[in-house]
Amino acid sequence: MPVVDAHAHLFAPEQRDRRAVIAARDATFAEMYGDPAARMATAPELVAAMDEAGIDRAVAAGFAFASPGDCESQNRAIIEAAAEAGERIVPLATVNPAAAGWLSAAEEALDAGARGFGELRPGSQGWDPLGPEGHTLADLAVARGAVLLWHVSEPVGHRYPGKAGGISPTALCALAEAHPGARMIAAHLGGGLSFYLEMPEVRSALANVWFDTAAVTLLYDMGSVARLADLAGPERVLFGSDYPLLSPRRQLQRLRASLPGAIAQAVCGGNATTLFSESHQP
Repeated sequence: MPVVDAHAHLFAPEQRDRRAVIAARDATFAEMYGDPAARMATAPELVAAMDEAGIDRAVAAGFAFASPGDCESQNRAIIEAAAEAGERIVPLATVNPAAAGWLSAAEEALDAGARGFGELRPGSQGWDPLGPEGHTLADLAVARGAVLLWHVSEPVGHRYPGKAGGISPTALCALAEAHPGARMIAAHLGGGLSFYLEMPEVRSALANVWFDTAAVTLLYDMGSVARLADLAGPERVLFGSDYPLLSPRRQLQRLRASLPGAIAQAVCGGNATTLFSESHQP
């Protein structure tokens, strides 16, 4: 079974080189990456981290830029990196539904090889996930078989750069219920939404939502992943490292140690392989 990191991040090399320029015009980017010590990875670095960790494939998302030009540059870099890496990188595109012409840009990214969109941050970009743009994006995902990866912000706990600006657990539940055919990933254990799965109506609404473990060691105790597998079913949990924020090798080791063998195999690759093998259908 392939080992898959379902939540990693890439930038175009020129965007890392122009960090200060982008930070001056994008407040959320400045919050998360304005510090020169904040890591920004390019494709060769991701592949090297995968090799070190024994990871066969990684789902690569970018950053939710405000500028359509920054989104386009990043999408081009990620899709090109995926083509060069063969099937080792699964590309997700960045879109800003608050910008004019975003739908055409989203369709162009899918035509070029993107398998979905993410990491989506509607609050940072200034659009309503339950407004017309959110519903249009969900409809596009259904029509094209794309996957939507959402940054889900937990409403409690400590603050950190980039915590705010995602979709709330409440809004994600409502959007998933309104679009049952849209396949979505709720990052960071769904911002706590996953713990409401014992409620029948929530379980029904989230029938097509997966939960990734990105940055779990910064947010929850490792026992939370096993509890999530019990609540959601082991087939709905995806290993994600949040690289380059955290080391894929260490995150994978900790996750495997916290789960029984068969469940660990599904979480660490089998589930993502199934999810993305079904994506990007015409």
